[in-house]
Amino acid sequence: MSDYKWYPDDYQMGIEPHKKETSLIVSEATEQPKKKKKMKPWVVALVTALITSLLCTGVLGAFVFVPALSSLSSGSAVIYRDGEDMRNKVDLSTALGLQGESASGQEPMSIVDIARQVGPAVVGIVATGESSSGMFLIPSQTQSSGSGIIISSDGYIVTNNHVVENATSLKVTLNTMEEYDAKIVGTDPQTDLAVIKIEATGLTSAVLGNSSDVEVGELAIAIGNPLGQELAGTVTTGIISATNRQVTVDDVEYTLLQTDAAINEGNSGGALVNAYGEVIGINSVKMASTGVEGLGFAIPSDIAKPVISDLIEYGYVTGRPVIGITGRNITEEMSRYYDLPVGVYIQSITEFSAAEKAGLRPGDVIIQCDGQTIETVDELNEIRDQHQVGDTLALTVVRDGQRMDVSVTLQEDRSSVPTPNPNE
Repeated sequence: MSDYKWYPDDYQMGIEPHKKETSLIVSEATEQPKKKKKMKPWVVALVTALITSLLCTGVLGAFVFVPALSSLSSGSAVIYRDGEDMRNKVDLSTALGLQGESASGQEPMSIVDIARQVGPAVVGIVATGESSSGMFLIPSQTQSSGSGIIISSDGYIVTNNHVVENATSLKVTLNTMEEYDAKIVGTDPQTDLAVIKIEATGLTSAVLGNSSDVEVGELAIAIGNPLGQELAGTVTTGIISATNRQVTVDDVEYTLLQTDAAINEGNSGGALVNAYGEVIGINSVKMASTGVEGLGFAIPSDIAKPVISDLIEYGYVTGRPVIGITGRNITEEMSRYYDLPVGVYIQSITEFSAAEKAGLRPGDVIIQCDGQTIETVDELNEIRDQHQVGDTLALTVVRDGQRMDVSVTLQEDRSSVPTPNPNE
């Protein structure tokens, strides 16, 4: 789905408190008049107009507002008769899927309280790097920005890999506007997650909830910095539109939460929060297409938690097998043009890798793996991922027109270990 796009963040600032919202009330006054008095004609006309206006508003509100809310829950809409007081009868928490408690026994919170609690744990990240452009490949300095979520009081921050990728230095800005240099602890392109660290203590940290408990229709709150520092600390609300959504970005497939809470350019790495103030997702992707709105995606917290743990402890995600090659697909058309077999063409071999130890070479074409015909890199990776580190793959390759069998003992993938770290 090529229309999906990474949207990095900018600075996170303080969140201004808002007045508590009031429920929509449709009712008629029940007070009895003390004494009837004649009213002047123009007063009668004015009062009649006001009453008509209020009644119209009340009817529209009852038919539009209540069904709209109830459509987000499992209940059905309730329309109250004229004269009934709707206070304490329209349960907004039920309508928004907030009933019950969190896994930790916490009661649902107001959006204002959620913003106050989680807002200070969302930070701004500025990544500085270098790139070359123009005919003469003149090097220039580049900056990208994103958000992060403080996950420990001593300065560990989770963000998106694409926010910090290729960074030579990192700056983190707290919602207090304090700035810190940051270092990369570990990155994982496979899940688009990264952990960075600042030297600070006593920080407000967010709680990672259980995304596996999330249901479609539940309240979702996105906290991030759309369009830069000027709009830092923006809080948007919506619902969980779908779970376990398969989304492909840059030829990598991700399993994500879908939400209609506004996730705009500048929200990457920010928090997607549930009604209990728990982070259930790390905002990552939105669909960028004319006429498309309300399609935002976040990395589920249950996917993020083990990755974060490994990145902090080891600097990479442990237990992932790797062959140690980069390759490209040889299609039928390319096969005819280059006189090569259909399969995976090895472009390069990682030094000291399993592939190098097995004797594979650049230019080899892998046509079979464990007896199965291989035509694409994805097919090869799918078979590889069914194995553990230390397992052996039986590959059939074509080299200089000759078929040969090669056994490859899978190694642990440590390619994402950061070296060196920015600002170290």
